[in-house]
Formats: sequence, C-alpha cells, structure tokens
Amino acid sequence: MELKISENLRKLRKERGNTQDDLAIHLGISVQAVSKWERGDGFPDITLLPYIATYYEVTVDDILGCNSLRKQEDIESFKKQAQILINNGKRKERLKLCREMQKKYPNDEDVLYNLMYDLWAVDHVKNSEEIICIAAKLLKSDSLEIHYGAVQMLAFTYSKLGNDEKAVEYAKMVPCNRDLLSSVLKGRELVEHCRWYFWNVCDTMLRLSHNMIQCPEAEYTADERHAIRENIYKFFHMIFSDGDFGFWENRLGRLCRDMAISSAEMGNIDRAFDELNKMCEHMEKYQKFKFINHTSPLVRGLQYDLSQSGSSDEKSMAYGFLCSLDENPRFKPLHEDERLQAIKNRLQALG
Repeated sequence: MELKISENLRKLRKERGNTQDDLAIHLGISVQAVSKWERGDGFPDITLLPYIATYYEVTVDDILGCNSLRKQEDIESFKKQAQILINNGKRKERLKLCREMQKKYPNDEDVLYNLMYDLWAVDHVKNSEEIICIAAKLLKSDSLEIHYGAVQMLAFTYSKLGNDEKAVEYAKMVPCNRDLLSSVLKGRELVEHCRWYFWNVCDTMLRLSHNMIQCPEAEYTADERHAIRENIYKFFHMIFSDGDFGFWENRLGRLCRDMAISSAEMGNIDRAFDELNKMCEHMEKYQKFKFINHTSPLVRGLQYDLSQSGSSDEKSMAYGFLCSLDENPRFKPLHEDERLQAIKNRLQALG
C-alpha cells in the first residue's frame, strides 16, 4: 500500500487554512519536522498520528490515505462493472449501479460522469433537469474528457428541450477541430496519433453527413442523399483498404440500409435489395467481431476490441434494421417482393 501522508498533510493544512507552525505548536515539535513530513522526506512518529488526526478532525486512516485507496479501488471496480453492463446494453441496470455509487460517493467525478450519460440514455427528457445539474458541476473538472462530456451533455439536453440558444452557446465552447498534436508529436507517437485520426474520421464524416441530410433546409433529393452516403461508404473503403473494418462494420451496415431507403424511394428495387444484402453481410461480420489488429496502411497496427464500445440497449442494431423494413414507409415498394423475407430471415438470425 502506498502511503500518501505528505500529500494528505499538505491538503488538510490548506483546506483548514492554517500553517505548519500551527501544527508544530499543537504537537510540541519543531516546524522543520512538519515541513519534512510535507516534503515526503520522513513520516510522523506513529504515536503522533492520533493527535494529528484530532487536530484536523479526521481519522488516522484519512492521514495515511487508506480511505482514499479504498475509494479508488471501489471506483475502479465500479467502472469495470459499468462497462460490462453497457457492453450488454443493460442501461437501466447500469443506471441503478450509478445510483448506488452516487449515495456512497456523491461528489466523485467518475461516478457523476457515468450517471449523467446513463440518465441521458435511459430517458433524456424526463431526466433533463438532473442531467443539466450534474453537467454544470462537471464543467469545473480538471479532466478534459469529463469537461468535454459535460459540455456535450449540456448542448444535447438543451437542444432536446428546444432551447436552441443555450444549446448553441455550449456547443461553441468546444473548439474547432484543430489538431495541434500532429504538429508537435514525433516518431512512433506521431504515427499512432495520425492513424487514430484516420480511424475516427470516417465516423465523423458519417455523423455530419447524416445530420446534414436529415435537415429539411438542405433540400436534398433521394438521388443526392444516396450519392452522399455512397461516397461516405467508398471513403470507409479507402481508409480501410484491406477490408479490415472491425467495429465499423455496424456503421457500414447502417449506410447500406440508408442507401437502400433512397433506392427504394427512387423505385430502383433491385439496387435496394443489393444494398440490403450488403447491410446483412456487414451486420453478420459485426456480430462476430470481438477484436481486430488493423492492417490497412493508414491505420496499420491499431487495435480495437468490443469492450471499448457499448450498446445503447439490449436489442441489437440488426433488430432495429428489421423493424425499419416494416415501419419505414419508403420500404413499402419492397413488401410485395419475396426477396424481402430472405433479408428478414438473415436479420432475425442475428437476434
């Protein structure tokens, strides 16, 4: 166990607003001894620990850092359990776990961060007030990841509530995509950083194009929507030139489904079925995905496994695609074609 006496003594003194002299006088020792403890050049005699604890109104465990270590172990165990639950799409169970940890550690940033995202995933409208409250608190975090997550949740939540002015205000707090690391890193670190950029850029393009297409003001025709998605699909193939898509098989499946919607809308039924079959191929590969070591030149050597992602619910993406075949009115021209049942059977087999 790593003792953190010097760190804890410094923290307690600053929190109480006293001086090293104050503690030295209370203990009847020299100020040099207290200074030595805070520098980590030595430890207080064991007989002095109860007196130090009494002076600061804490426990000896607090002085030694035992409580901090126990908390750290608790938080790490919680994060592992939470990841397992999200991988299985068990959002409600994960939210319950977060609630239990919140009672134990009400101000811990990791707990609040996970709670915030689960509140959003379970019911972002019903939980909007609490999400905003937690996010506002996490804005003060020194962690860039937690701070960004708080900004993201505030922007998303206000947008869903129809407060566009507030949503834009928070969205503008995130700087434009200016990558300084690519200019300062060197050697292997530079190469890995650039490869991860290419790994992520496909998903960014997919997300932005989807949001743009969905916007009525864009006024895209079915043919234009299809062309945009087809270009994104081709771009994925340029980055992952060896076909080593791994996790991104699910995104490619979604692209194919959306291209099929446009094809059906234009009356190009044969192309729509070709794209739905490609959708099934990608989802079948995604179903088997657990780990990949990429080989394509632009992303070579990057490794990714399923535990690094999560499922939004217990139903698979394939199940969502299956429902869309019946529920999306643009697929209506396909309903009388016997080929549709074969597509449905493939999706049903994926669960």
